[in-house]
Amino acid sequence: MSKHLKIEQQAAAWLARKDGDRWSAEEQAQLDQWLALDTAHRVAYLRLAAGWAKADFLAPGAAARAAPPAPADQATPEVQRRPLPRFSQWRIAAAMLVTVGAAAGLLATRDDVSEVRYETRLGAHQTHALKDGSQLTLNTATLLRARVSGSERTVWLDQGEAYFDIAHDTAHPFVVNAGANRITVLGTKFTVRRDAGGTSVVVVDGRVQVENAQGSGQPPVLLVKHQKVVATPAAMVKSDESDARIEQMLSWREGKLVFDQVTLDYAASEFNRYNKKRLVLADADAARMKIGGRFDAGNVKGFASLLQRGFGLDVRETDDTITVGSRRPGRAP
Repeated sequence: MSKHLKIEQQAAAWLARKDGDRWSAEEQAQLDQWLALDTAHRVAYLRLAAGWAKADFLAPGAAARAAPPAPADQATPEVQRRPLPRFSQWRIAAAMLVTVGAAAGLLATRDDVSEVRYETRLGAHQTHALKDGSQLTLNTATLLRARVSGSERTVWLDQGEAYFDIAHDTAHPFVVNAGANRITVLGTKFTVRRDAGGTSVVVVDGRVQVENAQGSGQPPVLLVKHQKVVATPAAMVKSDESDARIEQMLSWREGKLVFDQVTLDYAASEFNRYNKKRLVLADADAARMKIGGRFDAGNVKGFASLLQRGFGLDVRETDDTITVGSRRPGRAP
């Protein structure tokens, strides 16, 4: 049995139990936990719930029950059809058939939903509007693929960083796949960044769920406004962020880098995301030096000149690199 069919059967079982007369708060809590385990659980449950409702109209005798009463001169049948039990196997099967039929229709039209590829070069950023009304902004050297239609909202962030402004649609969650991590939202604003240190997600507004989609055993993390998580194979580290810090992390959309007393090593790594000419630190003292300010992301030469003139650092430039070392002897800061 495939994973998806098993999930469909589990969703049907939950719906059958919930449709009974003895549904309890404890069962509701168990259902909520099952829905939270996997986005596929929630999608299957919502689709099957729609089919469950339609099954009422397909039930044997439904048309007869909806028909007008027989004229008085007609004999009343001796045997009347008994009402359909709420837990009948037919009703479950009918709901499943409606759901499978909807899934088949979705598969039949899936080829019409083409995958769109978005890519930015080094140092560039672009904004794109999606079919559902959402907007995404790609940062430097970013590759993203999207399948967005009336029934599907899925993107894959293959590399780089993107800012998402998602149109609200309760029936169709927006899913971002970033390596082993899956980010699920209904309507919100957030950023996702992939680099060697892991995948980081920052929520500007709304709520976002982040989970490891490869069965690592880590529980999903729910983020709200001004919260961040850094997801690695080993752990998910969640933190609260200030307004100023959020502004700093989003400054790339204006072509800026904003630093607040960060190490020169960190500043250099950020500049290297946007420029072909690389900043290289010659020694540990230079790497540990703290710096702050607002800079043009693409002006690495201007940044290096500031380090030389304002801090007395040793700056040497070649065709491909700018090497920055500690202060030269006798040079005042």
